[in-house]
Amino acid sequence: MQNSEFYAKCTLAGVAGVLLAAPLLSGSPRAGDVYLLDSIAVVVLGGTALSGGIGGVNRTLIGALIITVIRNGMNVVGLNIFAQQIVLGLILILAVALTMDRTKFPIIK
Repeated sequence: MQNSEFYAKCTLAGVAGVLLAAPLLSGSPRAGDVYLLDSIAVVVLGGTALSGGIGGVNRTLIGALIITVIRNGMNVVGLNIFAQQIVLGLILILAVALTMDRTKFPIIK
């Protein structure tokens, strides 16, 4: 990784932290915890396998669109945040199971 890439990533992380803390005028180390499951689900639904593989920006954007539509649908229905996390977790487990290389696991056929 080049130094310029590292500097760009750090700058973007700092900007994201400021934007996350700005509405409340205060910061919290746990403020972004709710975005962790969503970000992993977006990448996996975008087609990048957790065991390694080739992903892409376009596919990740499609995964983000899918997660956003699902999340908005659950909000419209009135599902509470804990049930939404369970649904997203199940979607993530299903996506990982579908992208898993089954030849490495002789038990799973």
